[in-house]
Amino acid sequence: MHNNKKISRRLFAIIYQPSNLCYNADKAINLRSARMKISVDTKIFAVIGEPIAQSLSPQLHNGLFKETGVDALYLPIAVKSEDLKKLIDGFRVMNFGGFNITKPHKMAIMEYLDRLDPLAEKIGAVNTVVYRDGEMVGYNTDGFGFIKSLETKNAEIPKDELTILILGCGGAVKSVAMALADWGIKKVIIANRTTAKAEELANQINENWPGQAQAISMAPEALKRAVDEAMVVVNGTNLGMADTPGSPLPKELIKKELLVYDMIYSPAVTQLLKDANDIGAQTQNGLDMLLYQGLLAFELWTGIFPDPVLGKNLLEEGIKQNEE
Repeated sequence: MHNNKKISRRLFAIIYQPSNLCYNADKAINLRSARMKISVDTKIFAVIGEPIAQSLSPQLHNGLFKETGVDALYLPIAVKSEDLKKLIDGFRVMNFGGFNITKPHKMAIMEYLDRLDPLAEKIGAVNTVVYRDGEMVGYNTDGFGFIKSLETKNAEIPKDELTILILGCGGAVKSVAMALADWGIKKVIIANRTTAKAEELANQINENWPGQAQAISMAPEALKRAVDEAMVVVNGTNLGMADTPGSPLPKELIKKELLVYDMIYSPAVTQLLKDANDIGAQTQNGLDMLLYQGLLAFELWTGIFPDPVLGKNLLEEGIKQNEE
């Protein structure tokens, strides 16, 4: 049995510790200017992680709640690993409808949930939780976000003929690779500097979807063969971020027939995408992946799938604010 008073006090302490408070006077949510009416019936949603200050999720979801007329509020909450269980216990006694999870809690959160979506269970990570009728259910929407964004660029190729090369094993790569296998593409090829990590992920995929995954090294010859076979090349490494310049793929290996996809969305044009543009290949950054994984979370919570154009505008606004 939960002790509601004790949990509420603990939750207040976690959220309002100075080290956990995600407040920036210039970028804080201005409830008055947004004309949000907050009442006892307002449903609460959140994104939890550490650090959390740069998350675009509050910008996206508060804007969507306002435009769709949903009586809800979305908060960024920084929480340390040792406080995760206390926070989730607190959510259970408040008017929470769900929450998103980001680094470093996507795996740790699973033990505190009541049930897992089958794909999230296979992936071994959760980024979205729905709290309804006293039950917390975990989902992983990263893979859907990638697939939906891919469909906007590559709709003409049947998925069962699609071979995708993913560079790296970090971040959302596992979620995306498993979702692609579950979706039914021909093959996902995973390349990583530490080949053993690529092999481990490929083996996990093949246990659930036999023959769907292959692991390779980042050696130039192996990469060339994989690029020749692939229709889409995806950067899942941090190479290309502002603090990690560079590209994971030599420019001479890029072909103009490819769709070159970078999961990074800021900067909007990474070195890899610049190289691909120079060659004449199609390119796409990770903003649409971020968009669609967020829109699916919104639908899971509310039953409404919002207008993607509106969602993208909200995210682009948030990126500009973060860069100021």
